[in-house]
Amino acid sequence: MKKNLLGYEDIKNQKLCILCWIAYASTYICRLNFSAVMPELEKLGVFPESQIAAISSAFFICYGLGQVVSGMLGDRFSPRYLIFTGLAVSALSNIAIFLVNTFIPFIILWALNGAVQSMVWTPILRIAGDCFSPYERERFGIHIASTVPLGTLASYGLSLLTLLFLPWKYVFLVCGAVSLAAAVYWITGTKNIITEKGKVSPPEGRPAPSSLSFKKLAGLMASSGIFILAISIVIQGTLKDSVTQWIPTFFSQRFSAGTGTSLALTMILPVINVTGAYFARFANRYLRNELKTSMLFFAAAAVFLAVLNFFGNNIILALICMAGVTNCMFAINVMIITMVPLHFSSYGCVSTVGGILNAVAYIGCGALNMAAGSVLERSGSSWSALFIMWLVLALAAVVSTGAAVIPWNRYMGKQEQAD
Repeated sequence: MKKNLLGYEDIKNQKLCILCWIAYASTYICRLNFSAVMPELEKLGVFPESQIAAISSAFFICYGLGQVVSGMLGDRFSPRYLIFTGLAVSALSNIAIFLVNTFIPFIILWALNGAVQSMVWTPILRIAGDCFSPYERERFGIHIASTVPLGTLASYGLSLLTLLFLPWKYVFLVCGAVSLAAAVYWITGTKNIITEKGKVSPPEGRPAPSSLSFKKLAGLMASSGIFILAISIVIQGTLKDSVTQWIPTFFSQRFSAGTGTSLALTMILPVINVTGAYFARFANRYLRNELKTSMLFFAAAAVFLAVLNFFGNNIILALICMAGVTNCMFAINVMIITMVPLHFSSYGCVSTVGGILNAVAYIGCGALNMAAGSVLERSGSSWSALFIMWLVLALAAVVSTGAAVIPWNRYMGKQEQAD
């Protein structure tokens, strides 16, 4: 059968991929806009660094905890309505921030934003498992992975454009309006696709999600090495999101760049990071193992962090190193957060496993992001101390990922025999 533009045999799968892409990309618009205004909040004295870090961590922790719940819901209920709810409430939370002036309501609304955004990713994974063939799932995973850097670029670009003409509060109003439009587009665009292709009933031969008990699920994850991999997942989440979040502040403090200049420099990174998913795909075709591929990129990130720590006073070199770190993390994100859960499709628990992995990543990131704020505050904004912390984490991830390779190989061997 002739393949269409994105490489799918079914034109409806192409449209579904595009809709999922827009939905997930829009979550970054209402997520990283806070990172975009962080230098402005600090410069104007709206919140101290510890409170800024607390607000950021509230999102990560609530997003992570929500992943567990949404993962289980995603295997049992229509992903169409779960995704719409997540997008719509996230948009409204951002719009509400425009109306508040103090720390407590701000952190509550930002935490709510994190909780409801968790309802988007895991249902998308279920759609991938139910509606696409095994070959198409890899293609879908690569396409969806590009939402992260491009969604980041859209968020920073929209925020920068707003800040050029309006006070920082309007960033949340504008981003919320864009995300609300994406929610409407999702619910209308999927009307004749999700109901037809996947309400989403398990394909023939796959056990129903409810047939896999919590005990069996835990045993499956333990035997496959996922529990060991949890350390690496925490670190990947930290080096992907925490590093991205602190970049504008770094350029502002280290090089005395204005908010506009900091955001403009930061926007270069997502352009480069688009290639991360494709680097991961290229490397994995040779290594044929998601965990070995992840080890390679963790090691590369450690090299970039070491160079950043010792030679980070040069703005060009610092930008290159930060781009290298985040690019490596996006590559690992494709391998661990996207592709690994899809290997549990035959058990009918793609969404649940994906939710657990994402939960581990974001809860760990939330905790370590608070540590990052504390390190900066106690060291008098000494970025070297933070870079060393990130370097140690990257090296620890190389070890923990390597420890999970053997049980993962055993699990994949059984999967191939079953197929």
